[in-house]
Amino acid sequence: MKHNGFTLLEILVAFTIMAVMLTTLLQAFGTGLRNLDRAQDYAIATMQARSVLEQVGSLIPLQPGEYDGELDNGSRWHVVVAARIADAPGLGQAVDLIDYVVDVAVTWQDERRVTLRTLRLALRQ
Repeated sequence: MKHNGFTLLEILVAFTIMAVMLTTLLQAFGTGLRNLDRAQDYAIATMQARSVLEQVGSLIPLQPGEYDGELDNGSRWHVVVAARIADAPGLGQAVDLIDYVVDVAVTWQDERRVTLRTLRLALRQ
């Protein structure tokens, strides 16, 4: 007896293999999209932290202390300014400088956080 087609069992095995492969592929795409969304959130938070950091010295005082606020999208920012005193030689005399360490943290959603740190120099008054 000669068979020209597939048996029912062969078709069921082929569909099972295809279903497993499609499930794995869809899970991989879903994970990739979630990671892309999370990366976008971190990029936005980093830009917001840089924006807050640029406000230090103008809208946010460049003085030791802690400052808080909220952004338009509901994210919260927290700035910590700490002073370190340094002496720098000037033109034949010492120039007193204050070295400020500025930390900016932006927190959003389920306590995800981006923190940036920089140094700022200012003349001692």
